[in-house]
Amino acid sequence: GTQLKLERPGKAAAMAPVDSIEGPTVRLFNGDVLRIDDPAEALKLRGTVEKILDCGEILINFGDFLENDHPLMPASYSYEWWAQELSIVKPHEDEYRDVDDKTALVLTEEHHVPIHPNYTYLWHDVTVEDVRYLSDHLAENGEYKDDKGDREEILTFPLDERAKRILETLLVHHRMIEGEIVIERPLILLRCLGLNDNLEQKTMDMSGVSDPVELVSKMSGYRIRPRAPTRIGARMGRPEKSNKREMKPAPHVLFPVGEAGGRTRSLQDAKKYTKSMQDGIGTITVQIGKRRCPACSTPTFKNRCSECGNFTEPVYECPNCHIEAKRETCPKCGRETTSWVEMNIEFKREYEEALKNLGERDNFDTFKGVIGLISKHKTPEPLEKGVLRAKHDVVTFKDGTIRYDLSDLPLTHFTPEEVELSISDALRLGYTHDIHGEPLNREDQVVELKPQDIVISTDAGEYLTHAAQFIDDLLIKYYRVEPYYNACDRSDLVGKLMIGLAPHTSAGVLARLIGYTRASVGYAHPYFHAAKRRNCDGDEDCVMLLMDGLLNFSRSYLPDKRGGQMDAPLVLTTRIDPNEVDKEAHNIDITPKYPLEFYRATQKHTSPKDVAAHITTVSDRIGTTGEYEGTCFTHPTTNIAAGPKNSAYKTLETMIDKMNAQLYLATKIRAVDEGDVAERVIKSHFLPDLIGNLRAFTKQQVRCVKCNTKYRRPLLQNTCPRCNGRIVLTVHEGSVKKYLDTSKQVAEQYDISNYTKQRIELLENEIKSLFENDRSKQKGLADFM
Repeated sequence: GTQLKLERPGKAAAMAPVDSIEGPTVRLFNGDVLRIDDPAEALKLRGTVEKILDCGEILINFGDFLENDHPLMPASYSYEWWAQELSIVKPHEDEYRDVDDKTALVLTEEHHVPIHPNYTYLWHDVTVEDVRYLSDHLAENGEYKDDKGDREEILTFPLDERAKRILETLLVHHRMIEGEIVIERPLILLRCLGLNDNLEQKTMDMSGVSDPVELVSKMSGYRIRPRAPTRIGARMGRPEKSNKREMKPAPHVLFPVGEAGGRTRSLQDAKKYTKSMQDGIGTITVQIGKRRCPACSTPTFKNRCSECGNFTEPVYECPNCHIEAKRETCPKCGRETTSWVEMNIEFKREYEEALKNLGERDNFDTFKGVIGLISKHKTPEPLEKGVLRAKHDVVTFKDGTIRYDLSDLPLTHFTPEEVELSISDALRLGYTHDIHGEPLNREDQVVELKPQDIVISTDAGEYLTHAAQFIDDLLIKYYRVEPYYNACDRSDLVGKLMIGLAPHTSAGVLARLIGYTRASVGYAHPYFHAAKRRNCDGDEDCVMLLMDGLLNFSRSYLPDKRGGQMDAPLVLTTRIDPNEVDKEAHNIDITPKYPLEFYRATQKHTSPKDVAAHITTVSDRIGTTGEYEGTCFTHPTTNIAAGPKNSAYKTLETMIDKMNAQLYLATKIRAVDEGDVAERVIKSHFLPDLIGNLRAFTKQQVRCVKCNTKYRRPLLQNTCPRCNGRIVLTVHEGSVKKYLDTSKQVAEQYDISNYTKQRIELLENEIKSLFENDRSKQKGLADFM
């Protein structure tokens, strides 16, 4: 779910684990070089890695190039490509994925196919001189022999720094044993270097060859393809998201308390509030919508009359004519009317009445409202809803709903065990057969995801379980009806309907929850994400319970400002039509394997549109019976949620820790210039922060610690005119200097440009001139000489 900013084909992407492609190749502190494909092995060797020589493969589908209209880049020479070439002359059933060097050589010699990818090294990363040096060195110093009883042959030779560096560049796996380099299965490496089993060199003229790949092809007599002709540059964008949606500060109810709630908007404080000795305890003055009961004419701010229980109506008044109106425009002057007034509310009585209505006690750790309402008619929520939200430890958003944010990841297939789904529940939800048509009876069978089914994080499940319990309490104690969810834990929500909503839209999409993942993401079908107008390149959206949206959402709560109607479920899409979703979802390829024509086309930087006829995409299925199901994938993965649950950016606490981890990782990865990374960190983060905080300090407001009133400039007296509270700064010296010492340290430790160093020095001088008091600075006699 972590967002990566990519060099190509698009701007960014959300990452997912795929353990069927090659992992990173590392050098350990003992000198061994090996590739790590197993997460368990990676954790075991984590503390012994000296250098990450290669970050491994990244899997980018054809559809991404098609969507971005980016020319195809030369593909890595993978097993899938090699298998297609072998199939032309020798049909096979994928039995050659992991073969020994002798079998690979026999296949090449008998069927004239290129060398197997497992033994195709990165010859294009070394020079012709490096190839010749390695060949000469092995011919003079190498020994080719059996490995003491093992059937596999090994190649040994004394440690030579240049030869080891070449092997590391080629990504040839080897071990260091008693000062010697040991290479297992070296047969194809020897042939590529023009050596036979006796380590004798072929006699041939290679003086005119300048391409190392061409050189080793001629020396071996076999076809050798470039192993990794395309490298993809990437950096982290934003971390994965799995957290409840909150306003700041997070209220339990949309009910105004004004200054009576203090800085924390506490309803418990508002209950005890006394403005003056003449006022009663718990009486507050707030701007709130004025309503009237049509039956008994009782004025109120509530939706239902406290006297007779009837629904009330808003009382509209023209601010110009000061007359009541029956509609939202004045019949006299035509101006827009308003229904809110400044009203005195006996809040203590309302608070205690809400508790009494629900049969609850006032024993909440926190219970917060809002300072004021920002909707057009300033309609408040019933206090009872806030009481129950505080009880179940959930908070409300601006429209009265309870939401949970998740990073978007597309998913088309899953196994029940991956999403904590039992076979009985899977059958109940309609998952009766796997992708091969076999009846579903095991939790490791792969099934195809239905377009409107979603999988959310376990954290989201726990929070939404609290939301479901709140809704049940609300139905029972406030609406006096039967509960709906009866949820004791998150498993009870499986099969329940939800709403997915993107923040830049006003249309929710109906979904069904089918399971949970330990990853901090929300998995859903590409159609579902496209229906929300999302493309899964690091975006995050929210989910909410359908009953919550139906019961608690109201347009009356939405802000009366530009954009106030956005990020609200004003309408609900109940059925996804693939023909109506964003066209990006139509470019997804759904074929089980790419044809040989595709791999050949990548070598010519062909436009993806010219290859689209050879690869089945969703657009080919639109309007047919296969538009909802029957999709395939090219690469399996053991677990869709493999890897760390949260990136280090979220687990590390301070920015300094994050920067140190970033620079430490930069020094570990061979492909990264740590000096460039250090300079980018300073220029992109620290310098703008220092400059911004310095400017903010000189233009800052001051505020009262008691009533939180802010003033544009420092006051002559250091007390608040409103409440006599103490006045403090809003920007402090520590925040201005926060990254200064760290920037100087990083600039000295890493070789960054003199220009950047001088910018840091100039900023340091400015900060010193602002905060150092020359009058109190003690001077010595030498200062005047």
